[in-house]
Formats: sequence, structure tokens, C-alpha cells
Amino acid sequence: MRLTRSSLCNLLLEDGEEDLAVLVARADLPDVLDTDRDAAALAAVGLDRDELEALLPALPAATPAVPDESRDAAVRHTLSSRWADLVSAWTTGPRTGRGEA
Repeated sequence: MRLTRSSLCNLLLEDGEEDLAVLVARADLPDVLDTDRDAAALAAVGLDRDELEALLPALPAATPAVPDESRDAAVRHTLSSRWADLVSAWTTGPRTGRGEA
């Protein structure tokens, strides 16, 4: 099955998989994914075939090969914000006890 990377990221976000959506968005993957051709690359970022197949029934019957620019912009903004949050959490560590008097 073919789908856009932004569609896959959107599905992951809707499924509550923000971290995985960021990894897919940042991975060296083509903009239009083929689930058979790109299965190994998707598995390398943490999306194995079983998880991918569980997400695919949620796809509309006709996923456009050309991304919807307004929707893609919203997805990129959400992923960029989530990426910034993750980087901040990874570099600053736990914030317990900071700023308490």
C-alpha cells in the first residue's frame, strides 16, 4: 500500500504515538511510502509490520499521493513542537524540585 509520510505521521498522532510520529517524520524516508518497499526502514524507526497493519485500516480508501499542504503544515508544526519538547526533556533531565522554595 502507498501512503504519504505525513498521512502516516497524522495517523500515529491520532493514535497517541507522538514519539513514533516524530521518528517517522525525521527519518530518511521518501515522502510517498510503499509499505512493502519501505517495511525495513519503518521497522528501523520502531514501526514494525504488525503495528503498521493495525494503523492501515484507519486510512481513507483513497489516500492522496500529493500531500495536502494545509494539513501537512499543521502536522509539521505539531511534530516540530513535540520534537522540541522531547529534546528539552532529554537534555535537561527531570525537573523535580526545581524552583521550589
